[in-house]
Amino acid sequence: MDYKGNNSTILLINPPISKYERYSSDIGALGGAQIPLGIFYLASYLREHNFQVHCIDGEARHLSNDQIVSEIAQIKPSYIGITATTVAFSRALSLADAIKKWNISTPIIIGGPHISSNIHDVMIHDCFDYGIFGEGEITFFQLVSILKKRGEPTTVDGLAYRKNGELMVNPPREYIKNLDDLPFPAYDLIPDISLYHPDPSNYKFKPVINIITSRGCPNNCTFCDRNVFGRQLRQRSPENVVKEIEYLVTTFDVKEIAFVDDTFTIGKDRLKSIFSLLENKNIYIPWTCMSRINTVDYDILQMMKKSGCWRIKFGIESGDEEILKTIKKNINLKDAKRIITYCRKLKIRTTGFFIIGHPGETKDTIQKTIRCALNIPFDDIVVTINTPIPGTVQYSEVNTYGVLDTSNWNKFNYWSPVFIPYGLDKAYLLKKQRDLYRKFYFRPHIIFRLLLDLISPTGITRLLSYFLGIRYLITQINSSLTKIEK
Repeated sequence: MDYKGNNSTILLINPPISKYERYSSDIGALGGAQIPLGIFYLASYLREHNFQVHCIDGEARHLSNDQIVSEIAQIKPSYIGITATTVAFSRALSLADAIKKWNISTPIIIGGPHISSNIHDVMIHDCFDYGIFGEGEITFFQLVSILKKRGEPTTVDGLAYRKNGELMVNPPREYIKNLDDLPFPAYDLIPDISLYHPDPSNYKFKPVINIITSRGCPNNCTFCDRNVFGRQLRQRSPENVVKEIEYLVTTFDVKEIAFVDDTFTIGKDRLKSIFSLLENKNIYIPWTCMSRINTVDYDILQMMKKSGCWRIKFGIESGDEEILKTIKKNINLKDAKRIITYCRKLKIRTTGFFIIGHPGETKDTIQKTIRCALNIPFDDIVVTINTPIPGTVQYSEVNTYGVLDTSNWNKFNYWSPVFIPYGLDKAYLLKKQRDLYRKFYFRPHIIFRLLLDLISPTGITRLLSYFLGIRYLITQINSSLTKIEK
């Protein structure tokens, strides 16, 4: 095969997807932009093994396919890797088609969550020469090493490819046991680190960087996508985590950290060790994280507050106990209110995540969720539409509980109702989603708190973001009501 480049140059791409596509509406104005850690972990691992690597984040840079192809023509890579979630898959597909039109001989390797649960559906597209499912670092390295020698990738676990027109799927790869063996993401390949930040309500200072300290989720939520990292929890050592934070602070002058582990607070001793080590290094930095109600108590919250934690995001999902059992959330709503009240007392801001349209959902259970969100003293909420992602338990059970439309992967963005529980309809789900937002945020004490936020360094940005979000809510509520009346 006639490759371009020096046979050691790899280009990794996060495909271009707009905020409108990701959020299915102007609510995207509230969204942030986080570093796609997957491709930068992959980049650092490949560089450690003597490959030259370039990265293009088409989403953060708002690039078109033509612009990306133009950059590819300048880089002349030997191999191209593209990552894709389910909602971004069509973008990855169109980009791969555009690349093949430019140079049909350069191998294109697709990876990420979507292929990890949809191998055959992805590999029917000829523009993808190879598909990596599961964790990608070792698989990608072994693949390009073999291709460089013109070998056959029959022994590469976690790989899908074609041989004589037939799809071959090798055995899955074992998960990386010791995450400390991985080098830190290749942050130096980011052209402008200010491109990345959470939404304006979720950071205090820039630059703010998202990092992950574990892989795998040991919980059993039926809606959770574990296609890439699996169920087995693997955590980086406190020393390794602190070393990365120290590197970010000293090299990039990072002012804030967003821990994006599914549940950062698993393992209280580990948590204490991380912040004890940071204190010993005289590093004090504001941070946020995601947590579960049943992994924290008042004492650990006190420690977190003292160590710089100013916001925690908790998944509550539903206000109905039976729905919580159905989705195997394994939390208690009384405990949720107690923990959030502790956070309020300690002046740690909280965000509650709720979902509308669960399996078994009814009008009554949705009303319970609305009452629950208003009754627990959260500072903010995020309300999404239940979306059974391929590979999840819910995806395999959809016919038991409702109807799922898989005709357009673009709609699998958690904001468009692709799954309709029996007895409900799309318009009702959207109306109740917006009702919850309206009832939560249009309360005097919440409005007063938002006004106080304007005093912060990011106040003007926050104001613009909230304005666009509120405009979206009002417009969409009116639109939904009009459709229902018709």
